[in-house]
Amino acid sequence: MSNGSSTGGTATRPRVVATADTTAMPATPIAGEQEERMSRADAPAPKARARHAHLFVTHVDPWSVMKNAFMLSIAIGIVLVVAVTVLWAMLSLSGTLDALTRTLNDIAGGGAGSIDIAGIFSFSRVVGAAALMAGLEIILLTALATLFAFLYNLSVGITGGLQVTLTDDS
Repeated sequence: MSNGSSTGGTATRPRVVATADTTAMPATPIAGEQEERMSRADAPAPKARARHAHLFVTHVDPWSVMKNAFMLSIAIGIVLVVAVTVLWAMLSLSGTLDALTRTLNDIAGGGAGSIDIAGIFSFSRVVGAAALMAGLEIILLTALATLFAFLYNLSVGITGGLQVTLTDDS
């Protein structure tokens, strides 16, 4: 068997000694090696310093801003329509619209001019209004984001751009 010791008295692994029954047993390290190993284990590891990169955003592509704003506004529009649908379903199933109709008719006197809240806020009207609002939101958000991208590109000459600091925390 080979001996696993290294030169200079600094072994990084224990020596292996072959015995008569051909099994390898680790030998006890000598005192100098043991002290050196203990001093390396107790010493704190050197800390790596975080790297910083300071960048300036001096141009924003309006086409990319428009595409991203369009996709974000579509997602917001879908969430708006689904939220209004769920809210209307909860109000209708809980009987809130019917209770509100009865309360307003009791207050108004309940004559020939009775108010029908459930008819005014029907499912098709509420979801249609939510879809109309979502469509307007898509158009306005996309147009405003693109306009702000153009305005940002114009103002960079005066302000110098937006400073971004990137950090490596390893």
